[in-house]
Amino acid sequence: MDRKGEEYYQITLGGSADNTTAIGEIVGPGFAEGEITAAVETVIDTYLGLRQSEGETFIETWRRVGQQPFKEALYGSPA
Repeated sequence: MDRKGEEYYQITLGGSADNTTAIGEIVGPGFAEGEITAAVETVIDTYLGLRQSEGETFIETWRRVGQQPFKEALYGSPA
């Protein structure tokens, strides 16, 4: 998306194209171009920390824990 002439990137998580098709949910405000790489790395690190085994896929982890842990990792805990 464009915000005052600057590119911002929206993160959506939880989408799936399997038998339980789902559209991803917007996690929160968009990230500036210079912040998006770190944001994606945060999502991956959060997933790796939350998964129950090496075989648990991202979508399995997402469905088990929901959006909140990812949102907190990206934007901080709510006040």
